[in-house]
Amino acid sequence: MEVNEIAASATAASAASTQTTHAVKTTEMANDQIEQTGEQVMQLLEVTAPGKLRTDPLSPLGSLLDVKA
Repeated sequence: MEVNEIAASATAASAASTQTTHAVKTTEMANDQIEQTGEQVMQLLEVTAPGKLRTDPLSPLGSLLDVKA
């Protein structure tokens, strides 16, 4: 192997390593976001569980819905 070939191989290996490291970090960040979103959903479900709502059932609040097509 010539020096240029060795240098090119080293550069390619370094680029591949950088891409792999970036992909792993991105995946970890996505997993953290998914976990955080899941926790927020569970909190929302706990708050809105039947029997835990603090609204007056006779109140017209939420009975009207404006829909535009």
